[in-house]
Amino acid sequence: MFGDLATTSLARDVLEQFLADGIVTCEDNKPSDGSATSLALTAAYDDAVTHSCNAPPDKSTPEPKTRYRWGWPKLPSTPIDENELVVFLNSIADSALSTARSIRKDDSLQAKNRFAPVDKNRVIALSYWIDGEYTCPDFVVLPLAAFSDDKELGVEDAYVNFTAMLLAGESKSVRSTRDGLIQVQRYMRGIKRAQPWLRFAVGMTVGKDFVALSRGDRSGLERFEISLTDGRGCIQFIRTILGIVLADKEAFGHNPEVGIEERDVSLVAPELHPAATLHTGTNTTTSVAASAIPLTFSGRRSSRLRNPTSASSNLPSVNQPSATSSTGTTSDNTATRSKRGPDDEMSPGKWSKKQKRTVVFRAFVPVRAYGRKHIATLFTSACIRGRGTTVYVVGADGGKTYSALKTAWQDVACAGAQAAVLEKLSGPEPHLNVVIPMRLLDPLAEDPKVNSRLGSIRGFLGDEMQKPPVENRILTVTTSDPQRPVAYFWSPHDFVRGVIGALLGHEYLCEIGILHRDISENNIVLSPRRGGLGVLIGFDMAVVGSPNMHRDFAPPTKKSVEEILASFSKPHVPSLASDEQYKAQRTATYMSIGVLRGEPHTHFHDIESFLYVLILFFFSYKGPLAEDKLRSARARGFTQPVGAGWLPHVTAWPPVFQRWASGSLWEILVHKHYVSDPSSSADFVEDCAPYLQSRWETASQSIPQSLTHLIFRCWTMFSLQRRQVTHRQFIGVLETWLKQYAGEEGNYIYPFDD
Repeated sequence: MFGDLATTSLARDVLEQFLADGIVTCEDNKPSDGSATSLALTAAYDDAVTHSCNAPPDKSTPEPKTRYRWGWPKLPSTPIDENELVVFLNSIADSALSTARSIRKDDSLQAKNRFAPVDKNRVIALSYWIDGEYTCPDFVVLPLAAFSDDKELGVEDAYVNFTAMLLAGESKSVRSTRDGLIQVQRYMRGIKRAQPWLRFAVGMTVGKDFVALSRGDRSGLERFEISLTDGRGCIQFIRTILGIVLADKEAFGHNPEVGIEERDVSLVAPELHPAATLHTGTNTTTSVAASAIPLTFSGRRSSRLRNPTSASSNLPSVNQPSATSSTGTTSDNTATRSKRGPDDEMSPGKWSKKQKRTVVFRAFVPVRAYGRKHIATLFTSACIRGRGTTVYVVGADGGKTYSALKTAWQDVACAGAQAAVLEKLSGPEPHLNVVIPMRLLDPLAEDPKVNSRLGSIRGFLGDEMQKPPVENRILTVTTSDPQRPVAYFWSPHDFVRGVIGALLGHEYLCEIGILHRDISENNIVLSPRRGGLGVLIGFDMAVVGSPNMHRDFAPPTKKSVEEILASFSKPHVPSLASDEQYKAQRTATYMSIGVLRGEPHTHFHDIESFLYVLILFFFSYKGPLAEDKLRSARARGFTQPVGAGWLPHVTAWPPVFQRWASGSLWEILVHKHYVSDPSSSADFVEDCAPYLQSRWETASQSIPQSLTHLIFRCWTMFSLQRRQVTHRQFIGVLETWLKQYAGEEGNYIYPFDD
């Protein structure tokens, strides 16, 4: 990373000057002993060259008999003060740049970026709340525009937000590689959510004697660690610091196909009670001052809160003061939720509906995407590994037409399968319940090194890319008509009609010989018309199969829970695929039991995934959004305003489903198989009922009862039929429920003007 901006030989010369200036020390190196200095530098340089594979070391140079210990006297000692650390990093960068300009005789070597501290008593804008823990880096790297001479430590507070970050860092007073990596990954996910156009995200960890740099792309996480106590590490550290301050935004993952501009954005956010306590995912607490304002970016989730007692998703949205709930935590460990009213006084750790403040920050927002005018963002994903799906609404023809532009990093094999699927879909008359995307960028027709993870980002050579040690992913770009996401449903009946439409679309795909293989909530969209049926989207995992596959199918052998568990104890029986493989490619939460077991994917598995989408939907939301918020969302095309928080009706899953969200594939498989067994299914539905009551009783006390009936009918049908349910059977149950409880829809107001 950043190696092309500062060569090993340049870093060696800078290190030599640092030794002369006392910035770096070396044990057994006496100031008057020039030969010792030369020997230590030569050994460090040879070691660095050998490990960077730039050139073979000079064999004529004798091996040093002494192992030199290097040091950085001004590096803050334990405990590390973040402000002092930033001053140290910037001083190293300034000194290294000054020396490099002198060595190269090149005054054009000027910093483009600098390190900046983060005030922990001023919670930064667009911080991303992950697993109930507030995400606040210890230091960040910002573009030079964020700095002013008249500000303390030179940084403008408005720029300290996740849309402007080039790099987020963590300082560790105690050497804990694992903890440092976990924290940095949280920051990287926050950057990815706020800047979904990034090809990768970068994080940094600094300890008392080491520096680690992490880069997360869709193929996984790369990380290297530098020791500050040996010569090679000192050279690598200088190269890294020089690279960070000299790099342009593309070196930090920015996509040149997406144009960015600066814009002031205001947020209305609730206050916290003075000295409120924030609970983290590790059961620790952090005291935050009264001025702390937790803010978040993006209105849709890509992962669930794993801790049922963690902070809820009721966070602020842009210029919508009423969008925030009065409670800052969920009470999903019990059947009842907090009864605090909107006029209750604040208590420690609670959000306030009365006390708010407006925060203005400097956001970096997209204005163009792949040659089209960027209107807004429809969907983002904060994950580091996987497809990293992002959907923009873009304008064409001078703003007369709009379309949804989707970018995703496909596995190479899946990209080829998707091409065959899109070609097959382009032939027949389009189905009303299937949205067929149009490919804007053909990854297979482009240079694979330009648009691939291993080629354009990791720099693999041609031979290395033939048998890569990690999965390779290719960028795919498609366009389609914008749709209404599931989160903007106006009644439970509206969503059920959406599932019926998606099932009809899936049945059509089976008829023409296409297996979807990626059924999830995000791949179902709702009709723009009142009473209309939903639509199935998302063909990233689809494959071409035999026509009418759903009519000529031999169901798999039925197995009991004991047989399933016993099968995994046999060494020669294929077990389920690795967690990494599936979590990188599919939404594991919605995966069928058969797919979790490693069975060949069939249409029955997709229909079972529809069941999980239906069930989990009613535990993901506390009823629909308010009427005015739905109208506002419709007016902006259901896109996410810059700085918008979690939608206020999104809620954490109850404990009964937590294993599906955070467990391993093994845990998900065992739990799903157990609760789907006919002997356990009734108890499972009974356990779910109280959580339906707490989420849906606002509109009518009879709504939770009707939803319990729907879940019971569907779950029992799949349980008794061992999950071998046809499209028509599932649709029949849903249509019967719609007729039986048609009157309940009168408890909701249709908010849209067709």
